[in-house]
Amino acid sequence: MQFGEHLKTLGISGTRVFGDSITAGFNASQPHLAWPALFAADVDGFPIRNHAIPGTVLQGSRPADGKPRADNGIGRFQTALLDGPHRDAILILYGYNDARYTAAPETMNVRSFVRDYTRLVETLIEAGHAERLAIGSPPYIPDAGFSIGSAGFIGQTRVGFEDYVEAVSALARRFSIFYAPVYEIMNAQGDGMLASPDLTHPNDAGHRAIFEAFLSAEIRR
Repeated sequence: MQFGEHLKTLGISGTRVFGDSITAGFNASQPHLAWPALFAADVDGFPIRNHAIPGTVLQGSRPADGKPRADNGIGRFQTALLDGPHRDAILILYGYNDARYTAAPETMNVRSFVRDYTRLVETLIEAGHAERLAIGSPPYIPDAGFSIGSAGFIGQTRVGFEDYVEAVSALARRFSIFYAPVYEIMNAQGDGMLASPDLTHPNDAGHRAIFEAFLSAEIRR
């Protein structure tokens, strides 16, 4: 069963989303057109508890300045997602900024990303949230977007970025949880077709594609 239909039969108390600026709704033309709002509207998942923080990464590894990046996901997920008993759906869309960061490959890399994401997922499952949990692959970035960004967030390759896509897919398969093929669905639309003019964040059609990926998410075996 797909994630959206599963949640409708299960019954949820709301929707919690966790990620970076894309999950915060950047560049959607209206708040109700951002992907979390589209999802909650479809599955009757209000209220939305949006715990996305722009510019963040999931892993707590040391970037080039030697200090973990502020507000990283592994450092704040328990406060955001496990602040008390609840039956909220939990949707995680992390990896985009992790994949874009290239300035400290010995510490900030896909291995460290998997290490911390594994701990996050294990903790959520142990707390009883497996049936309401979905993780999405990093959103597609156009080829031109690899040369745009702040210090450290440029110079990635398509192959290097897709390593993070496969990492999220493999995690979903390992834990038999719902997987939203965000990158795959966006990629199928063609390079740049779902990007806003900044080439970093999705346009309205891109937000809709992310919503559809989570709605149709299936358990990986």
